[in-house]
Amino acid sequence: RKHNMKARYFKFNSVAKFAPVSLRSVCNRAGTRSTYENKDAKAPNKGILIAPTRSMAAMDSIGGSDTDTDQQAVASFRQLVPALGGNYKGAHGKVAIVGGCLEFTGAPFFAAMSALRVGADMAYVICTPSAATAIKSYSPELMVLPYLPEQPLGSKVDPSMASSADETTVGRAVARILPWTFRASAVVMGPGLGSDPLVCATATALMHETRKKMQPLVVDGSALTHIVAKAPETVRGYRLCLLTPNVAELGRMGEAVGVQLPGKMSDAWLQYAPQVAKAFQGPVVLAKGEVDLLCGPDGADGGGPGELQPLMRCTEPGSLRRCGGQGDVLAGTAAAFLGWASKHQQLHAQNPAAEAEAEAVPGASPAQPSQPAHSVERITTAAGSSGLDAATVALCGYMACKVMRGAAREAFRIGERSMVAGDIIPLLYPTFKQVVGCS
Repeated sequence: RKHNMKARYFKFNSVAKFAPVSLRSVCNRAGTRSTYENKDAKAPNKGILIAPTRSMAAMDSIGGSDTDTDQQAVASFRQLVPALGGNYKGAHGKVAIVGGCLEFTGAPFFAAMSALRVGADMAYVICTPSAATAIKSYSPELMVLPYLPEQPLGSKVDPSMASSADETTVGRAVARILPWTFRASAVVMGPGLGSDPLVCATATALMHETRKKMQPLVVDGSALTHIVAKAPETVRGYRLCLLTPNVAELGRMGEAVGVQLPGKMSDAWLQYAPQVAKAFQGPVVLAKGEVDLLCGPDGADGGGPGELQPLMRCTEPGSLRRCGGQGDVLAGTAAAFLGWASKHQQLHAQNPAAEAEAEAVPGASPAQPSQPAHSVERITTAAGSSGLDAATVALCGYMACKVMRGAAREAFRIGERSMVAGDIIPLLYPTFKQVVGCS
């Protein structure tokens, strides 16, 4: 009987719900044919969180089922996966995690190890000195750099001297950190960052430098509360950025940009994620909840007057247990995928002849169809010279949600109530292979 209960919980198939026009725009800009089919796909789960709108009700008339949409997203993403073999160390991405303080050492570890476990080659953790020894002891795979300045415990600083001292300290720290973050193909800001003023000032300066360098940026956890919600201009207008708020963080972010979410905090606030994303005028907002919503700066077409829609919705069933650390796993996974997308864009912008080599990924499932040359071109030309576009950032975020939720579901099947975030990480790559269809 117990086995039957488990089967009833876990016999699901993933569903991605795009707004109608986004069905074409997101996948086409990410470079896939709408005719791609997966013969092994099962019937989709139809449950959604957001109340139906006119545009959602019109999906059937426009064409394209939930399963078709999900297949297009997977096929688009598959083209971004770097081929194995003949690579140098770092060719599959280097991810820099900025976070980790005395109180929070697990979050940056989860983010960094998740990036490695889905296929990034290297991961740096840039943390405070008080966090470094603990994080170093978790795994020898990580390069742990104790370069974030922090205030000594119980220290009292003369307010008249604090400003100049802090500016000097932050400037020195940033100069020491930048050579490492500039090597990264994507940067994650926030896991375990904490609220120390020196740490947050340094992280804010690093975010500005990341923008200047046009690097993909994932902002999560403490950085959303203590940086973005207090100084939204830090990320406003930056299109190579993925913000990953939970419901509470979404409310703080909305208030910072003049979008007041009504009533008490609840999952109902998720429906306002498209308005919050529009107010930020650039970043993609990945609003985490029962359904993960990926919202771009312009919303998606198909709504009524003044009605915005998410670019993508991920309803992949996850774990029945909501343990701490899952957001950090998601942030690291998304950073690895964004690093791949950025490298893909740079490769094909510099060498258009490489398109022919990208038609099939070595190690892919035999069922994978080759992609036409023009489809690879779309992901580079859509972004132009300024890097990735919102559609591609959303696609990477969606696939990170899909992989993380699938791994969490399997971890819960094994551990049930005892499941913790560390149980998810070893299952990321098996889930990635199952979802994406290539190694």
